[in-house]
Amino acid sequence: MHRCLRITEILRLIIEFLAHEDFITRYEARSISSKDTARFARTCKAFMDPALDVLWRTQSSMSPLIMCLPSNLWEVELSGTTVSLLQQPSHEDWVGLKKYSHRIRAFDHCSMLPKLPMVSKSALDTIFSPSLFQELFPSLRTLNIEVLSGRPPLNPIQLLGPIRLPQLACLSFVIPLCYIFSYSGFHFVPACAPSLQALTIYAPCDSVLPEWWTPIPLVIDFRGFPYLRSLDLSFNLEVLPSSVCELIHLPYLRDLTITLPDDLDVDMHPSTQPILPSLQRLDIMVGSLNQCSSLLSVIASSELGSIEIYHRSPATQSDIYALFRAVERIHERFPDFHTLAVQCPYPAITDPSFDLSRSILTPLFVCHRLRVLRFTSFGTLDIDDAFIPQIARAWPDIEVLRLRGFQRNKAHVTLGGIRELLRGCPLLLLLLMQIDARVLPEQEPETESLSLERFDISGSRIGDESAVERYLRTLAPRMDLLTQEAWLSLTS
Repeated sequence: MHRCLRITEILRLIIEFLAHEDFITRYEARSISSKDTARFARTCKAFMDPALDVLWRTQSSMSPLIMCLPSNLWEVELSGTTVSLLQQPSHEDWVGLKKYSHRIRAFDHCSMLPKLPMVSKSALDTIFSPSLFQELFPSLRTLNIEVLSGRPPLNPIQLLGPIRLPQLACLSFVIPLCYIFSYSGFHFVPACAPSLQALTIYAPCDSVLPEWWTPIPLVIDFRGFPYLRSLDLSFNLEVLPSSVCELIHLPYLRDLTITLPDDLDVDMHPSTQPILPSLQRLDIMVGSLNQCSSLLSVIASSELGSIEIYHRSPATQSDIYALFRAVERIHERFPDFHTLAVQCPYPAITDPSFDLSRSILTPLFVCHRLRVLRFTSFGTLDIDDAFIPQIARAWPDIEVLRLRGFQRNKAHVTLGGIRELLRGCPLLLLLLMQIDARVLPEQEPETESLSLERFDISGSRIGDESAVERYLRTLAPRMDLLTQEAWLSLTS
């Protein structure tokens, strides 16, 4: 054997390449399967350890490990979907699995692996006993409990309570619906994973509309996660204000998705520690837009490049202007600011006090590297053709642009304005804007964009639909979808 293959790192890289390589035979394209990797492991003794490391490193089920127990201890149910224990294995039987289990670094979804049977709840309860789980999985870094959960589903918070995983870096789980209605709240203990860097918790919603969601109380002591870099909590999880105040002082947190409690007031919890000093992406739901503006005004990060906001209450022009000024100040610290989304539920409001002047957008004109802007208002957004050149000059690299109000038939941008927008924003991929297309421009259209893929003109005023379609397709010949409510499937 060539001496370079005696270097474990080189051999492992070769096997990893084979395990992920797609290749085309004379008859079909396929990926080398886990069985091929297993055959490679049996080629010679020198190849065995690196191949087994690759084979076991990421698992999407506990069943392959259970099926390495003596065959008289387990069975696959007739449905073929679940592996159950016939009798309780001895401690020696479990310890015998360590030659495989110590290689597992992740329980997570894996597209390279075939769909595997799940493991019964009783078997998982045994494996998750404190002493056994730590002994079996000393190398585990990523744990997605959803891929392990069988029938009936596990209560992940209860399951994690007694175990200790000091090496775990990434944890994600779903709180099943059956437990949501059985508990008044959930308390997640950070002691189970003190080195955690990424935490994702999802809970199913009991309504399509956010304003009708039943909030699910969640208690977490974030001081127990000093190394947390990413936190993603579904918007129906309600975190206590005191917990949020602990959270915003985490020094390494870069990615945050959370619903702010309505009674949270950052100014009422002064601290000498900087607030969110490392934040790069913020995705939040708030009751009022002012609450978000207050938070943005105290964030210390100089790397915040993406902000997405969903607010439940109507916002006036002064509320929105205050938010955009806060974004302007964030841009001063981070000139590469690139994404802003401000969305609200669809209301039935005709109050003119919610109408917005075009000047509302001017604080954002300093963000010259903006690539994504999604902004919906409760009232009319007063944008016309004369304002389009300012948009094009301010955001030449824009890729996604959604500017619209909820009031219908009040659009002032014409097809000529759209032509100027496409000419000034050559990278635009997705555009959502209400237009006044009752009259076609006299000037013959020319191709202005080869990048635009979708243009949504819902709520627009349309004259001759076929003529408008031809005009727009001349401007953007690669456009795949043009939407005007019922006038939908205009696919090229």
